[in-house]
Amino acid sequence: MSVNADEIKDIVFESKVADMKKAGVGPVIFPHKLHEQLYPCKGCHPKIFIEKKGVNEVTMQQNIDGKYCGAAGCHNSAEAFPLYLCDKCHTNTHEPLDQ
Repeated sequence: MSVNADEIKDIVFESKVADMKKAGVGPVIFPHKLHEQLYPCKGCHPKIFIEKKGVNEVTMQQNIDGKYCGAAGCHNSAEAFPLYLCDKCHTNTHEPLDQ
């Protein structure tokens, strides 16, 4: 699937707002354009994320389990900041938990 660079926008993950509120965080803003500049599309699509709005039911537990943002070479690795830095992705966060 070929995508025009002007079509690549940040993606807001907000389908799990109730769970996020319980955890003390807001929706995730995924910087898609930044990731597109750093990595080839085929690095994530379709093996990690399906290219269709609303079909990737990302949860923090899935990330921790090595899926989606926690996939090998992503935020469960030395390649990028760790998953426990909540404020790097979530809006309206408190200070991240000490690790």
